[in-house]
Amino acid sequence: MENSKWIVKVKPEQSEIERLMQDAGLTRLVASLLLQRGLSQLKDVIDFLNPGFTALHHPLLMKDMRKAVDRLHEAIEDEERILIYGDYDVDGTTAVAMMASYLEGVGAQIKTYIPHRYEEGYGVSSEGVQWASDNGFTLMITLDCGTKDFESLQQAKSNGIDVIICDHHLPESKLPEAFAVLNPKRSDCGYPFKELSGCGVAFKLLQALAHTMDLPEGGVLEELDLVAISIGADLVELRDENRIMASQGLKQLKKRQRPGIFALMRAAGIQQAPQSIRDISFTLGPRINAAGRMDHAQRVVDLLMEKSETRATEVAREIEEMNLKRREVDEATTEQAFAQLEMSDPHAFCTVVSGENWHRGVVGIVASRLIEKRFRPSFVLSEENGQLIGSARSVDGVDIHNALKQCSDLLTQFGGHTMAAGLSLPTANLEAFKSRLEIAVKEQLNQEPPQPKVHCDQEVLLEDLTLEAFRQLQQLEPFGPGNPTPVFILKNVQCTRAPRTIGSQGKHLKITIGQPENSTISIDAIGWNMGHIASNLKKWNRLDLAFTLVKNTWKPRGWENRTELNLHLRSARESEA
Repeated sequence: MENSKWIVKVKPEQSEIERLMQDAGLTRLVASLLLQRGLSQLKDVIDFLNPGFTALHHPLLMKDMRKAVDRLHEAIEDEERILIYGDYDVDGTTAVAMMASYLEGVGAQIKTYIPHRYEEGYGVSSEGVQWASDNGFTLMITLDCGTKDFESLQQAKSNGIDVIICDHHLPESKLPEAFAVLNPKRSDCGYPFKELSGCGVAFKLLQALAHTMDLPEGGVLEELDLVAISIGADLVELRDENRIMASQGLKQLKKRQRPGIFALMRAAGIQQAPQSIRDISFTLGPRINAAGRMDHAQRVVDLLMEKSETRATEVAREIEEMNLKRREVDEATTEQAFAQLEMSDPHAFCTVVSGENWHRGVVGIVASRLIEKRFRPSFVLSEENGQLIGSARSVDGVDIHNALKQCSDLLTQFGGHTMAAGLSLPTANLEAFKSRLEIAVKEQLNQEPPQPKVHCDQEVLLEDLTLEAFRQLQQLEPFGPGNPTPVFILKNVQCTRAPRTIGSQGKHLKITIGQPENSTISIDAIGWNMGHIASNLKKWNRLDLAFTLVKNTWKPRGWENRTELNLHLRSARESEA
């Protein structure tokens, strides 16, 4: 990342490191990293390093949980028709598949419903409620949505449908009229952990149901593979229960795959189950999302619930085709957006681009790519019939939802949170919107342009980078938001071979680095999307690197498997003289 500011954490006191090493039997590296992450007490450290089921909170601590589980139990006993309604993204579709699969297994009369992204929009739609009413459903469970759907839930109540909301989005000052609202972010909810995914909230309802029906909890725990996928794709914080569920869910994915997940991996040419939350974010997540972006997310629910391997293979191929189509549309739209970016004011505090009939399924992805290109809050809008509809992504220091609120009189609608939002506005308001948005973002940044930051844990020496050190770091997994992969710094190293570019159009950087004082040690480093700085590195005598450590296993022709460490670069700069 060019021109980035490196923020290095304060190194813990030596006495504290040694105390934790002795008390918990840890290496110096792990003890130091844990202290930097605020874990100093022995019990907290042990719980963190051993994320087990016993540390999950009791589901009945969540507000309205008793009401919700009693109503659900009653509906199962009385053979009522239950509609499982969920959002079209990964969090919503995994939650629907999990809830529906489990309830089917205990004899419930269920159907699933995912709204069409473009015809019905986000949340509980009026069309969905009417369909439930027309088809005789008396209970609806909404997953990853519902907290802000006042009108449609009032419609459900008027039609005699009880609604249980399982959601994690920040509520308004009042709640919709639902039978029960399960949302740990409710101001009156005393649940100990607030950052569950939508699928995580649904999992707590299933936990409570198993307890109420005196069913083995092991059956519910088997659903954690889907919870882990939701956590990886929705980027919720990997603390507390999320860390436990992600850790155990990854184990489930490695141990066994549902026919649908196995088929999806095979269709994509993925050789092994996700080993980390990052793997989910880059492999399964985009493919599950592709169905909702390009067609209809009900296909994903069908795939995740499918028991036939043959049928799962057919659906997985269709979804992989959607993903390939999504990539094509993404690349074409990104190219057009970059062309507009090049023509725009480089000193502007935010980026706004628009195009006629750009595919709404990729505008959020393109907004993220614009931030990689120019570090500014980015808005990508599709012009359709006199309206601009699109997505926004933000950078550290800018609350994009708050900025949109200051432009609300120019917008048809908007919603989201600090780092991401959706919006629509009349095309005629575009220039006024750009001007007002620029002012709002400038005020938040105190007139200082945003600068990318690389948060680093500590400086290390080249000889510290061993396979044993990597093994120690694995004790801190799974990594993700709230528990990031450790970022280290190497100072005053040299390129022992000329920097080179790799990949399509030389997008990526590859270097081999060492220290002149010790010519026996060298290590390869990859800088994804950093190929453009290769010429700079050739001019620098010494350089400093910010990086994460990765293990690479490969098989040279005619030889046994070889394992070595590589660096994944976050930033590079010339060493101070």
